[in-house]
Amino acid sequence: MVPENQLDHIGQKIIEVLREKFPNDAGYVTSKIHRLAQMENKFETFAWALDQLDHENKSRLFEKLGLDIKNQIHYRHLFQQL
Repeated sequence: MVPENQLDHIGQKIIEVLREKFPNDAGYVTSKIHRLAQMENKFETFAWALDQLDHENKSRLFEKLGLDIKNQIHYRHLFQQL
């Protein structure tokens, strides 16, 4: 098993969000830890979150990161250009 503290900052925040949303589903959260551990960097992790999280979880993540969810279209566009 990959230790959660080996995830980048974005990955750790995603796991916080998922633990809050699914407190009784350790298997699901563990599977996401394994998935996020495969990410090369925090930019890839953030791009994954933009594509994979539903609006509620994405909103929670943005709040934890100090970002405004209203600007997500700009973030998505930026990552498409990279």
